[in-house]
Amino acid sequence: MRFNIRHRTSYKYSGSVQLGPQLLRFNPREDGAQHTVEHRMNISPEPAGRNDHISLEGNRVCQVWFEKETDHFNIDVEMTVDTLRKNAFDFILDPGTTTLPVTHTHDMNASQAYLERIEPDDAVTAYAADISLSVNRDTIQFLDHLSRKLYADFNHGVRDTGHPQSPAQTLELKSGACRDLTVLFVDCCRAEGIPARFASGYQQGHDQMERRYLHAWPEVYMPGAGWRGYDPTHGEVIADTHVTIAAAAYSKDTMPVTGSFIGPSVSSTMEFHLEIDVSE
Repeated sequence: MRFNIRHRTSYKYSGSVQLGPQLLRFNPREDGAQHTVEHRMNISPEPAGRNDHISLEGNRVCQVWFEKETDHFNIDVEMTVDTLRKNAFDFILDPGTTTLPVTHTHDMNASQAYLERIEPDDAVTAYAADISLSVNRDTIQFLDHLSRKLYADFNHGVRDTGHPQSPAQTLELKSGACRDLTVLFVDCCRAEGIPARFASGYQQGHDQMERRYLHAWPEVYMPGAGWRGYDPTHGEVIADTHVTIAAAAYSKDTMPVTGSFIGPSVSSTMEFHLEIDVSE
């Protein structure tokens, strides 16, 4: 599929502020599942310096810094991205991956960050174990059942701001935004020995949606398959319907904007506008 995306983020300040260094994550990842055809990013005010680089986890990050004070900070992004994966199951798993827990004899050091529990909780551990036992510890069936249960059994909502809920809180409430369901999915996978991470970006959606939002979903690593996405907000395995901007062991490292400002008694507001057009 071809995604044409226009994304504007605007910060307004009640007085003049000095912006600290800002980390911007608006460049799509380059991997076997997607390819960036075109990308433009305009920043206002004009940065005094800019450092485009790749983070430790493979995300494209733009670091900018400023010299003059300002009462606003705008990031305007336009991009065209082709998603390439037609079949979500185009892989052959390594023998030690087909049943749970997954063995990591050869990749333990690299996978450790994605196996560390977010907030260990007995209820979450038991929830994951029950699903695992119900599918006879089959890895692919576990992931599918987990995604479908979070879709079918939980209430789904939108929350514009705030950190993700803890996995235990989302499980207890049976309710959450996409980032909350993602964190719960990730922690359940880690409880069963599957490396998992938090991904953010854009989802195909449909033309009747009144407003578009950034989306979050989990990705799991399976030897033989690599990183693969699931979307518990929609109860589906991801093929070509999502554009990944950033993926990391923890959600804070996927934020589109990370930074600070200095200004006495100054408040700030943030607005965004997102347009997504998708064609075959």
